[in-house]
Amino acid sequence: MRSAAMEANGNVPSQGGKRVVRRDKIHKIRSVFKSFLSEATGFYHELILKIKARYLFPVDYFSHQGEDFLGSIEDKTKSVDLRKAQVFCHRCLIYLGDLAHYKEHYGEGESSGRDFSVAASYYVQAASLWPSSGNPHHQLAILETYMGDELVADYRYFRSLAVEIPFSTARQFDYYI
Repeated sequence: MRSAAMEANGNVPSQGGKRVVRRDKIHKIRSVFKSFLSEATGFYHELILKIKARYLFPVDYFSHQGEDFLGSIEDKTKSVDLRKAQVFCHRCLIYLGDLAHYKEHYGEGESSGRDFSVAASYYVQAASLWPSSGNPHHQLAILETYMGDELVADYRYFRSLAVEIPFSTARQFDYYI
């Protein structure tokens, strides 16, 4: 009975009493994870599109700093709502960057050939949308450490702390710098 339960869970006993996870179980878990990443990415893309449509943001809104567009709004109440929408889009871009990062980090193939440019582009868009936030710079620093560029990683870590709203988790990396 015990061996049937272990087999159903994808674990089979090996010599020495240790459990070995089956390759097909790992493949299934990886497949479900990839599916989750794709669905979540689609969700955040749709959410950003809805926010842009609701608040009439320009089509190329993320390719320019949003401060100029928001600064031209006369109605202060409307301006506050637009700023909240801007911050919300900023968070969505961070999440999209994280999802792209995970997709690349846990993807197939060798780790030396990883391309984090999609994740980096989301973080750069988030940084341009809300320059006062240190979060996107911290995420970019993490990507730079994967790529082995310590100088740029150090710059990004410092930048994540030297903005109006520093990313407090970056302080734990002070001992690396």
